[in-house]
Amino acid sequence: MISIAIDDKACVGCTLCVETCVPGVFTFNEAKSLPEVAKPKECFGCLACSEICPAGAITHEGVQLQESYYHDPYALKLASRLSTNGHPEPLVPADKAHRDAALRDLGVRLLAVAAVFKQTLGAGLPAVGTLAGRTLANQLPRYRQPTTGAEALALAKEQLAPAWELEPSLDGETLTIGVKGCFVREVCEREGMPLGGELCVLFYNYLAGYLGRMGGFKLRLQDAQRGHERCTYQIKVF
Repeated sequence: MISIAIDDKACVGCTLCVETCVPGVFTFNEAKSLPEVAKPKECFGCLACSEICPAGAITHEGVQLQESYYHDPYALKLASRLSTNGHPEPLVPADKAHRDAALRDLGVRLLAVAAVFKQTLGAGLPAVGTLAGRTLANQLPRYRQPTTGAEALALAKEQLAPAWELEPSLDGETLTIGVKGCFVREVCEREGMPLGGELCVLFYNYLAGYLGRMGGFKLRLQDAQRGHERCTYQIKVF
């Protein structure tokens, strides 16, 4: 039998697990603002609830998970050179004006997608970012899975650059992430959008989903300070 555990401290009470679960395993306790496992025998292990949970507060036992495989970037590059059907390098415009135009176009598209997500998903917007971050963690090539939180943070700093220049610091249960350079901030400023909107929400939860999967973190955002030179996130780690 599959057993389901909900970390009450990490849960943010978004109700997405209740809405997502097809067999109706969960109910929502309005008084406590927490989901509860009402029908555990109905769970068949699809893991949709744990994947969509923005806080990573739901865990399962008794479900056989697919093993993740990690690859050395050097080996992947070598294999692509030896293979006749290797993936080509992405085309990056050599001309600066063309690069700037491409970045502007990408920024407008991101803003449009984020606006559509907010309009259609409402409170479910953070879950989209979280799921995307977890997917990234599963797919990025690396030699081995990080074994400590510090290793996961170091890997995030390396692999998310140069789009985001992260300055993470973990002190016990408090994780502080400074964001110096930020592509999202550049897009918002260029398009005259205030900081802290849907694109920023997607970015933070994207990062949280990535770190949660890579480092085994359960994260809850305590405070976000956004500025034109630097943004800082104060996060509690469970």
